[in-house]
Amino acid sequence: MERIVVVGAGQAAGWAVSTLRQEGFTGEIHVVSDENQIFYERPPLSKQVLSKEATYDSLNLFSPEQIDAFSIHLHKPDRATQIDRVSQQVTLESGKVLAYDKLLIATGSRARVPANTWKDIPNVVTLRDVQDCERLAKRLDTAQSVAIVGGGWIGLEIAATARKQGKTVDVFEYAERLCAR
Repeated sequence: MERIVVVGAGQAAGWAVSTLRQEGFTGEIHVVSDENQIFYERPPLSKQVLSKEATYDSLNLFSPEQIDAFSIHLHKPDRATQIDRVSQQVTLESGKVLAYDKLLIATGSRARVPANTWKDIPNVVTLRDVQDCERLAKRLDTAQSVAIVGGGWIGLEIAATARKQGKTVDVFEYAERLCAR
């Protein structure tokens, strides 16, 4: 039986799994996610969820019944730490080793900070996943002012949410204009 391993469980991974099943793939599908929540949209995190206009459950692409119907093997929360292309195996942080016939890497992007040392500063928060959103929401509850590094869509949506909550907001962008990328 053919086995596909999908590393990542965001929107792209969810639609890939759905499409595989819709197109008749009957083999094993293993999904590796470093998060508990799977197959969800991230864009609403920076505005609708952060401002409490939407819930985390509203981000889900599929119902629990649909996910059950996909008949997938979930490895969560776990992280892929090594890919051996020669032996076609993915090693997980838990120590599990998953053999594959085909591998899909759907990890998306990662939040960037200007310097790695910023990651150790308690008041520096990035926004990429549900846990980040929860952390940022708690910080916003008690903050009087917010500095946002990055004038892209996510940064500007966070700025709008903070302003709506009455916070003083400064946005720092190195490009000549906002949303230049």
